[in-house]
Amino acid sequence: MRKAANEKRFREAERRAADVIEAITNSDIKYDEEDEVVNVCLAIQEMRMEERKIGEQDGKLRKAKEAAGKLHEMGLDTEKIAQAVGYALETVKGWLGLNGNAQ
Repeated sequence: MRKAANEKRFREAERRAADVIEAITNSDIKYDEEDEVVNVCLAIQEMRMEERKIGEQDGKLRKAKEAAGKLHEMGLDTEKIAQAVGYALETVKGWLGLNGNAQ
């Protein structure tokens, strides 16, 4: 019985406590302003999912930049590189250090 009470105590926090956690960790805990308690486990899971999405986006961008660099080294036209990696021509030129110079 005591274990279940402890689990609930650590799983749920008063809204003020959640605000403190949010301020200290510089996180974005999402909860309904009217709720008296916040499911901290759920909030942490949501934060982790958001961070994972950001990491995936960063990874995709890094791969696109690497591919653009390799294709450029192989002599492929900059417009075709942009098409291949799925980014705007000016963005790819920036990655390659071409700064608006057509190639």
